[in-house]
Amino acid sequence: MLSDVPYVREAGSEGVELVMWLIARGAMSDVAGGPAPTVKHRFYHVPASNTAVGHLILENN
Repeated sequence: MLSDVPYVREAGSEGVELVMWLIARGAMSDVAGGPAPTVKHRFYHVPASNTAVGHLILENN
């Protein structure tokens, strides 16, 4: 089993989360030439603190 510890040491817990999301996106069918995913939900907000947050929900077709 692979460990996330090296990623946490190099990039922090946010770096590990980014790697996991990139892996999940890479596993979708369009990466291998299949149909593009359907966007089910998209949200982006920049509060007064200027720390933006975004959500994107994709459905694999």
